[in-house]
Amino acid sequence: MNALDYYRSEFGGDLKRIVDASGDRNRLSIVSLVPSNKPSRSFQMASQAFDQVSTKRLFLFCYFFSVLIDQSIHSGLREEHTYFDQYAQHPKFCGILATYYSNLHPAALLLVATLYIPENEQEISIKEFNELSDFFIDDYCNFFKDQYPNISGRLKTAEQQNNAIASVLNEMSSALAILFVPVRISPYTTCEPDNNLYEKWLSYFRIKVNQRLVMYK
Repeated sequence: MNALDYYRSEFGGDLKRIVDASGDRNRLSIVSLVPSNKPSRSFQMASQAFDQVSTKRLFLFCYFFSVLIDQSIHSGLREEHTYFDQYAQHPKFCGILATYYSNLHPAALLLVATLYIPENEQEISIKEFNELSDFFIDDYCNFFKDQYPNISGRLKTAEQQNNAIASVLNEMSSALAILFVPVRISPYTTCEPDNNLYEKWLSYFRIKVNQRLVMYK
């Protein structure tokens, strides 16, 4: 199954099963998604549900793109976030204890994804991530031009839509700048992520976001 087929046919169901198992449909903790971990009972059911996902890297890629658009709208287009949240209802990506009610940077999901990729599958993972990057950038833009005005009754003019897209892409560009992305996922796991692979994914997506942003400035 290729990456886009997974997103279209399986990701939503996998996400729902994991979130339902967690007992909190509004939040999903990173400790339920990392390997070699012994989560507390409150996270154990979600962890077991995630263990059943056969394509863990694709799940984590898709969840990254979902969390990224949610957080980017919240930060860069806050006046629209309430309406977006009613439509998307994405579970917030969070930590544990004091960070359970704080959103973690979505790029941490990519650090987690590196833990599930053996060396002989790194090249295919790059191809999959790049394919999803191209798709989601188009999807983000089309969403504000086609779907969002119809479901919310807002952003009805082309100028409003283009300004919204520019705000969201600009927020993504800033959030994914090298200085701001996480480089480790401790203390949530003792496993060490592959930062070289992580940076290859992020580098491609940064370039694509910035190229598209130029079109809306």
